[in-house]
Amino acid sequence: MSSGTTYASSGVDIDAATEFVSMIKERIASAWPDAAEEIGGFAGGGIIPTGKRKFCGGIDGTGTKIILAALTENFTGIGQDAVAMSAVDTYIETGTTPEAIWNVLNVASLDPDLHIQVIDSIIAACQMVGCKLIGGETAELPDMFPYSWMTNLDVFALSLPPEKNSYPEIKAGQRIWGWPSHGPASNGFSLLRKIFRLRPRHQAIALLEDLFRKKGAYTDVRKRLDRYHYELGKTLGEALLVPTPIWIEQIEEERKRGVKFSGHAHITGGGLIDNLPRILPADCKAVIDLSTWTRPPIFHLAQITGNVKPTEMLRTFNNGIMVASVVSRVGRKPSCTNAFPIGTVNKRSKDEHQVQFVNEFKDEWASSCT
Repeated sequence: MSSGTTYASSGVDIDAATEFVSMIKERIASAWPDAAEEIGGFAGGGIIPTGKRKFCGGIDGTGTKIILAALTENFTGIGQDAVAMSAVDTYIETGTTPEAIWNVLNVASLDPDLHIQVIDSIIAACQMVGCKLIGGETAELPDMFPYSWMTNLDVFALSLPPEKNSYPEIKAGQRIWGWPSHGPASNGFSLLRKIFRLRPRHQAIALLEDLFRKKGAYTDVRKRLDRYHYELGKTLGEALLVPTPIWIEQIEEERKRGVKFSGHAHITGGGLIDNLPRILPADCKAVIDLSTWTRPPIFHLAQITGNVKPTEMLRTFNNGIMVASVVSRVGRKPSCTNAFPIGTVNKRSKDEHQVQFVNEFKDEWASSCT
């Protein structure tokens, strides 16, 4: 006798979802015992601290970087990528560390033991930031993705800043300090996948290969990701999947010791060219000395492999700078070894570009190549 049509037969495994929720609850209880009861309801919440009257939120994801993470079945840093994109944006907008994080994880086919890496990575990133993961949504969506291994992640960060922004005015004569990235972070991956031939072929062709040649649609892509490059000192996949650094704790330490920051720019999509003007007054420009830092080797390899023009590199990638901080002339200079001066704020005339570059990048291959 037929058991009837089930949800599982349509591609959605409720038992796997229940197991996954249980795994998430265990991890939340381990990371933040006081928040254990908040997980499992229909929404997550917390107590608003005294004196907090406004809120600021930011939502972001990992872009197409998560395609490479899924192909290599390595989600150990992808949650940090998403938290970095949303939490750092919120922090630099308000000058206040985010209070809480929510996530939305969409998968074609839920694999609890594999996809829990995403949650573990989010929790670890929240602990780096100093906030909590208090809720989220995991959805199994078999017909939304062309392949069963595909997934997508978005993260929402909430900050409760003081009534007034604490940043002093940006003025000509101030220095710009850079906090480094260790790779592309979560931006420019559509171009990187094109340069390194990591993009999918047409779905119909891929399906025919699966049917008649018994060859996975992404077999060649996986091989390219696993290939070791002496120029990088690691495989291509390892270089591309380096987690996005989160500098909130270090910036806060500098602020507490007397460094007066006039603003921060998160160098994400658009690079230095598009992100620095978001914090600069109209009568100021940033002059950036490209020779003051060494780019991670992946950027040089991408540029020469793809024959990418310097201006396109500057508009697409962070090129080794994750956050650019404007430091007031009053107060101390940053003392940590992570940040370094990369330019100045100067007076700008009407027709000038708001971000100008001098000198050229210092590019070096990985030390294993020498």
